[in-house]
Amino acid sequence: MNILDKIVLEKTNHTKYLKQKTNKKKYSKYSKSKYFLSAIESNLNINKNALIAEFKRYSPSVKNFNKIKYIQDILEQYHKSKCCCISILTDKNFGGSLNDITIAKKITDKPIIRKDFIINETQVFETKEFGADALLLIAKILSKSNIKKLHNLAIDIGLDVLIEIENITEARKIEGIDAKLIGINNRNLKEQKIDINKSIKLSKILKNKIIISESGVTVSNIKKIKKESGISSFLIGGSILKNDNKIKYINRLYEA
Repeated sequence: MNILDKIVLEKTNHTKYLKQKTNKKKYSKYSKSKYFLSAIESNLNINKNALIAEFKRYSPSVKNFNKIKYIQDILEQYHKSKCCCISILTDKNFGGSLNDITIAKKITDKPIIRKDFIINETQVFETKEFGADALLLIAKILSKSNIKKLHNLAIDIGLDVLIEIENITEARKIEGIDAKLIGINNRNLKEQKIDINKSIKLSKILKNKIIISESGVTVSNIKKIKKESGISSFLIGGSILKNDNKIKYINRLYEA
């Protein structure tokens, strides 16, 4: 069993115990607090890179980014940098939890996206409950009907949505869904291999969307991605977390 299948199985088993009676009207009264989508659009409108800086303690390929101990130290640097949004990875396989969103909201007023393996409505509601401004939906682990259902629910309760794809088959899953933000994951989630050409190739078939290139983006390759795809929005975790001076590094990415 590969790492993705393992995580999805864990999530499926866990969320069986999260089933709860949730009144959608309870959440519909809340307006969007930070406008995740608008923050990205604002940067693009002034011809600057829209950067989503990601926080995670570790990943399947990296055991501990620079021996991270305190989320507060990292998020304070993100807050002072030129990133427009922050991604918080809440899955336990990456050392995360929903409490990390709570901590982040006390440190920064930048919009926050919850990055996790969202597979049911309960997780959408808890994303709102913990104060995130947006959530990630991964096309690889969802059917087309589930993508649409979870996307529409999130929008209804005031969350922005980033739908992540990895190939043409997954791009077809999002046809007919009024999705504004599409992420292209340069990493093969099953084999954990990086290929930035995914962003370049897939961007050519996605029309009238804001495309975000995810995974493997660095100062050294961001210009290639921009030049060959026209993409100017990026979700970056590893290369930032490995860098000692995160503010300086993020600001270099912003200007690239």
